[in-house]
Amino acid sequence: MGKRALWGAVYAGVLISIFGFTSFGPIALALVVLLLLNELATIQTMESRFPLLVLAFIFLSLGTSIGYGGPRELLASSILLSIFLSFTLLRAKQPAVEIRRSLFTISYVWIPVVYTVQSAAKLPLITLFIFVMIWSSDSMAYIFGHFYGKRPLAPTLSPKKTIEGMVGGIIGTLFVGVIANQYWGLMPMHIAASLALSVSITAPLGDLVASAIKREAGVKNSGVFLPGHGGALDRLDSFITAAPIALIIYQYLS
Repeated sequence: MGKRALWGAVYAGVLISIFGFTSFGPIALALVVLLLLNELATIQTMESRFPLLVLAFIFLSLGTSIGYGGPRELLASSILLSIFLSFTLLRAKQPAVEIRRSLFTISYVWIPVVYTVQSAAKLPLITLFIFVMIWSSDSMAYIFGHFYGKRPLAPTLSPKKTIEGMVGGIIGTLFVGVIANQYWGLMPMHIAASLALSVSITAPLGDLVASAIKREAGVKNSGVFLPGHGGALDRLDSFITAAPIALIIYQYLS
């Protein structure tokens, strides 16, 4: 537990430093994209893992020269990635299975996280705010679930998650979001509350999606990213779903 807490603090400190005081946030998230793609392709035993990573690296490298672009670039890269990966089906042992795995990987990791990369290039402090909300959601849900949890939220996927924990996570995240925005002054308060609410609902769902993927693959952890925390997917499962939705809400309300 001590090692997990220590590395969790290091992880949080690095992210706060990068997004709060440097312009390297999008680059850090671009590397995260590659880590997530690699882990997801590995636990799904994708035959097209190498082409997927090479093409993703090329697109992300090109993105650094154009600031990662916008919706048009995201759509174009997703289409090209899908088309290029289809060539691996010529020699795939299970073409239909490989199609499903490739398209799922693109829709689950590539599209939402690259959209977050694009947004982080323009909104680094908003991205950091979303990270803080995700940490708050996880922490508050754990605390409330530990002391008051009785009714399982999703007993098959995650027996320890409770309805009481999720409700506590929502309340706690709203409280932290309002206080943090009051201190930072990033946005109007109703937008901050909206982001906190969206994160507190979607973050646990992201965790459950990753649990379903790992359960089907028969693995406990997706890889080794931080000691005591498992792989990048284990650490960022909530971020994959919560961050893009929160950013969409922010850009819409702004």
